[in-house]
Amino acid sequence: MVKIKTIPKVGKLYIERSEQFQLKQIVSDFIEILIEQSTKNAERHISQMKYATFCYGELQMHSIIVPAIANLTNCFILEYPIRRGIDEDSGRVDYYCINRAGTVNEYHLFLELKCGRQGIPNNSFRKNNIELWREANNQLEGVLQEIKNNREFYGKPIIRVCMEIVTLYADESKQDKIKPKSKEILQNTFNSSIETLKSTGIAPNVSVLWEFHPNIVQQAEDDFHPSRQFWGVLFLCRVMPDCKQQNILRSVTTIIKR
Repeated sequence: MVKIKTIPKVGKLYIERSEQFQLKQIVSDFIEILIEQSTKNAERHISQMKYATFCYGELQMHSIIVPAIANLTNCFILEYPIRRGIDEDSGRVDYYCINRAGTVNEYHLFLELKCGRQGIPNNSFRKNNIELWREANNQLEGVLQEIKNNREFYGKPIIRVCMEIVTLYADESKQDKIKPKSKEILQNTFNSSIETLKSTGIAPNVSVLWEFHPNIVQQAEDDFHPSRQFWGVLFLCRVMPDCKQQNILRSVTTIIKR
């Protein structure tokens, strides 16, 4: 079932969730609010600057996400360094957050972000976006070794979330076809992207379509592609179970005791 939120000046959010496991609802609520606040930050940026910072890749996406994270978490670290293994290269995760600190529901969150683009209308999800999804999930698998190596992580639930943000645009030549059916086209793109990622064997379980308010469609400009117009953004997320549910930390603790 899809939940719809209408946000003044921002547009509509279509939210779809699946799966249930420990802390899934709590973390999904956090991700939903994080996305909502990020869209509000983007709207303020667009109304003042007239160009869309969320359309220029992952590094500039921090401009709208970091302020939202700062409001929602107890503390966080950008570009958290991790060690994937003794003989493997080190890496980084975009965000490490501590949420609900000091409560029975305290948990620690690793969030990996990827950004892509998708032309509309289009019957197939871009191959590059599928590869970005796989890459984000693979990077979060590498976090497990860091968790095993760091005793500070043993006492609290550790949740990993991958988030792929996909900007939806149309070339000028397609505008007349899209305007009368923009809602339908965006919904079809939303549904097909979810189904495509499911077919990879790594399904998103929190997915959000941001359908732009008409003012954003008119104002948001692409400095590098003036013939393009932006219509919306996909937030495709996968919340992974607490690592202890996978018996990872349990086995490590047993080894340490020996």
